[in-house]
Amino acid sequence: MALQRKINLIRDHIPVLYRYNPLARWLLIGILMLIIIYCIYFLVRFVDSDTAMFNKMLPLAIGFIALDSMLRKITSLNSVLFEQDHLRLGFIAKRPIIIAYDKITALDLKRKITYYLVISYENEKGKQSSYTTPASFPNILEIIVNIADLAKTAVIPDTMKNLLEYVKESNDA
Repeated sequence: MALQRKINLIRDHIPVLYRYNPLARWLLIGILMLIIIYCIYFLVRFVDSDTAMFNKMLPLAIGFIALDSMLRKITSLNSVLFEQDHLRLGFIAKRPIIIAYDKITALDLKRKITYYLVISYENEKGKQSSYTTPASFPNILEIIVNIADLAKTAVIPDTMKNLLEYVKESNDA
């Protein structure tokens, strides 16, 4: 038995916000920060010239991995806000990307190792830009359906059109 999920069209309920659970996101960032601080403390307090090379390198490796993970968390997509005339992509440590629905030129799902959502749009300077995010964002299918619904001028590949039609039909049933 397949798991059924109701896809909500938000056209009449704007503004609508989709985001990662803030408690989980900030808790993980806090834990990563504590790991980095402890690695620095360990290096300063316990590592000296007589310490084995492995014991010198391990805290550096752990701290580097924690720092990389924390930077990814604070610079990746954190929220998607649908407003009356534009889409706002929010981040923790970056400026938001605001895209008017009529400026969205294409919407696509690409597969490299994992699936990525690619939103191509015309920026405020009139140049073609695109934003790519992993398709693991919460409620990504609902977000894709609603972007396609609100961005009438967006070019959508045939395979993705078929997916969107299937989702809408199964949602109506």
